[in-house]
Amino acid sequence: MASRPSTAMMFAAVGCIGLGFGLGSIVDRGGRLNADPSPTRPNDPDRILEPAGLDHSDEAIYQSLARQYEQFYQVNRTFELVSKVVSRTVVHIVAVKRAEEQEGRTRRTFEESGSGVIVQSSIRPGLFVLTNNHVISGADPDNIQINLHDGRVLRPKAIFRDEDSDVAVLELPVNDLPSARLGDSDEAVPGTWVLAVGSPFGLTHSVSQGIISARGRQERDLYESGVHNQDFLQTDAAINPGNSGGPLVNLRGEVIGINTAIASHGGGNEGVGYSIPINLARWAMDQLITTGRVRRGAIGISLQDIFPEDYERYGLDRPRGTRISAVAEDSPAKSSGIQKGDVIVRFNGIQVNNTWHLINMVSTTPIGQSVELVVKRNGSEVSMKVEVADFEELTAKLPQIPTRNLSPEGYLVRP
Repeated sequence: MASRPSTAMMFAAVGCIGLGFGLGSIVDRGGRLNADPSPTRPNDPDRILEPAGLDHSDEAIYQSLARQYEQFYQVNRTFELVSKVVSRTVVHIVAVKRAEEQEGRTRRTFEESGSGVIVQSSIRPGLFVLTNNHVISGADPDNIQINLHDGRVLRPKAIFRDEDSDVAVLELPVNDLPSARLGDSDEAVPGTWVLAVGSPFGLTHSVSQGIISARGRQERDLYESGVHNQDFLQTDAAINPGNSGGPLVNLRGEVIGINTAIASHGGGNEGVGYSIPINLARWAMDQLITTGRVRRGAIGISLQDIFPEDYERYGLDRPRGTRISAVAEDSPAKSSGIQKGDVIVRFNGIQVNNTWHLINMVSTTPIGQSVELVVKRNGSEVSMKVEVADFEELTAKLPQIPTRNLSPEGYLVRP
């Protein structure tokens, strides 16, 4: 979205699809790869053999291309159908904001733009636009314009926002619009083909193509700007300024992420984009439209990452888990016997990858639920039960969670 250069973190989507099988390989009519395409194959009906020095007939080449295209038709058609069904649900958002006072004066208003996707919730009837908080933060409902695929312009009936997850929900005043299907982001493994849809540079309903490059990414710059729930999907689908809040979609046409940031030295797409997993975004959305806020779980501990140079001293086979640097008094952790210096390696049967991984698992656990923690203590594994409490009731007792060495500095951009 278009934003002030000093505060912007950018999003975008424009893309191309490239399908190839590598040098020295061709596809025969049966769809098989042939690594040794001999120039003298007499039985290949698509091969154009002419005396040396004569140009190929254009018509013959086009006929050959048509036959070759049949090999890729189903893949091409899949991209067409996904783009068609999802684009109808994607909106272009323009928010008019006013800068904070500086030296006793208030700067004039300015516009920021981004994207969003129309969805439904199983918690409450109606239609909602799911987007990023930073797209609409600081704008009143009357100053937010939602531009639909069919050309109509709407104002949100209500706004719900959560800074910690960078999720915002705009309730729509109408119910006659198509909505996107939400998928399961846990199924989005590296290598999964995806499309990003949005309004890069104001070019509405642009589609780009790529894959899921990695999972479980975190960024220090985003943490320092207030985004504390981080478990990003990384993608190389082209994301540029204006794609913030737009959907990341699998080839079933299901939304599996909300595009939120790019890692870039120049402010544009360099092949590393980040999306909020839809399971996390949906969790935040359902709470927002039900209670107006997001309640997060906590157990009353402060954490430190396990760095590569430290893991052996904690009895680990590789850098994993997270180390407890403090335990709050009168907290569930204290009551369950958790101690400073313990290294949490499993949470409710799931191996803990790092500090952020545990934070997200604890945050999204229902408050009051009892879970099993397995910790490394003095070289041995110790199992214990702990009840998840409300984060807001415990956070004041804890020191700030360390965030050093989470990412290189100075290159993350958000529109």
